[in-house]
Amino acid sequence: MNQLRAFVLSVVFTFCGMLSSYSQSHYSEWMVSSEMKRTPHPYNLNFSSWWPQWSYQVGVELDPMLDVYLKYEDPQLLAYLKEYPQKMIDANGNITGYSYSDFNLDNVRPGHFILRMYEQEPSKKDSIAIATLMKQLDNQPRTNNGVWWHKEIYHWQVWLDGVFMGMPFYTRAAGRFYPDEVNDFYDDAVDQMTTTDEKTFDEATGLWKHAWDETHTMFWADPSTGQSQHTWGRALGWYAMALSEVLDVMPESYARRGEVLDIFQRVMAAVADYQDEATGVWYDVMDVDDPRNYLEATCSSMFAYCLLKGVRMGWLEPSLRQNGIKAYRGIINEFVKKNSNGTISLTKCCEVSGLGPENKPQRDGSFEYYMSENVRDNDPKGVGPFIWASLEMEELGYNIDNLNEELTEIRSVECGDSDMDAIYSITGVRMGKQADANRLPAGIYVKSGRKFVVH
Repeated sequence: MNQLRAFVLSVVFTFCGMLSSYSQSHYSEWMVSSEMKRTPHPYNLNFSSWWPQWSYQVGVELDPMLDVYLKYEDPQLLAYLKEYPQKMIDANGNITGYSYSDFNLDNVRPGHFILRMYEQEPSKKDSIAIATLMKQLDNQPRTNNGVWWHKEIYHWQVWLDGVFMGMPFYTRAAGRFYPDEVNDFYDDAVDQMTTTDEKTFDEATGLWKHAWDETHTMFWADPSTGQSQHTWGRALGWYAMALSEVLDVMPESYARRGEVLDIFQRVMAAVADYQDEATGVWYDVMDVDDPRNYLEATCSSMFAYCLLKGVRMGWLEPSLRQNGIKAYRGIINEFVKKNSNGTISLTKCCEVSGLGPENKPQRDGSFEYYMSENVRDNDPKGVGPFIWASLEMEELGYNIDNLNEELTEIRSVECGDSDMDAIYSITGVRMGKQADANRLPAGIYVKSGRKFVVH
């Protein structure tokens, strides 16, 4: 009898736990709570069972988690986020697991999260760690035309991945800690990103290759161009997210901001062209039509996020919002799995893909190589961008229950008694006075009982 009673109670508690999790209205919060349940400590987010990791994988997940906290203000999430700098940076500003001499751009990326946490709650030890990472970038080896090597072990190589790992931190930290010299940092960033654009762009496909070797001698590089063989989806996703984060911090008054915007617009237009019509998501290797290719969650989440954010920020044509919505719905349909314990998982995430070095000849940039790499669930490189894409959908008024509806009322807010700067009808026809820089964010607003769309 006691055993039967215990079994019944366990079933009831499990069912109640599932109801609690499934009752969440937003995928961003649901994924965050799922990750916190799977991984109780943030420094273990990259599948480390016990040792604390200073890694870009952890950083790319904690950044969007911070954005979820800033939107929904869950104190348990804030405590979770604070644990990372508390654990990884000691009282003297030393970073656990970080090696300055590696000159590895990947190890700069967690600093972007540390910097954002520092902006919320400054501390001396974190400022020292940030300064160490800026010192690395100041001395990072460069190609002859001024672009950072991806790592010390990758001599003369520029990877799209590396732009995301270093450039957003570099420009954001420059604005906060070096305001008198900030345009010099911005100029350097623009020079590097435009050179990367030039060296990795492939006219034949209209896409960007994974990497470029300045010497044209690496076994994975084309001897005539120095480019790798293919466009790997996640590499282009890193590049797109990097451009968007740099645009976030560069003020419109900065003279060369338009050069970054131009690259971002070209990248996202190409991404939209390569979107799978049937599912709305993207293939792992974007420039290969082969039955062995597969729809991949990390790049799809990155592209959905950048499309939705780009339209919201006014960087992209409004028509691309539908591409972003279609992509997000495709992610839910193709990749998101509901688990029996009330959590959700992001499936079909490519674990890793790289090029070389010399002692790894199998990483030759061939299609066969990309197909050989492992695919797994809940990789931080996909979970983080999925959370960001979810937040963008939530800004449009979508939630778990209405995701497949064609919303006519995206959201409503309290507008007060003042006139709105830009007023549109539900169909998008402009009705009000000219908008200015202080206009309301895009969305549908309610004022005096009427609904208006603000673009």
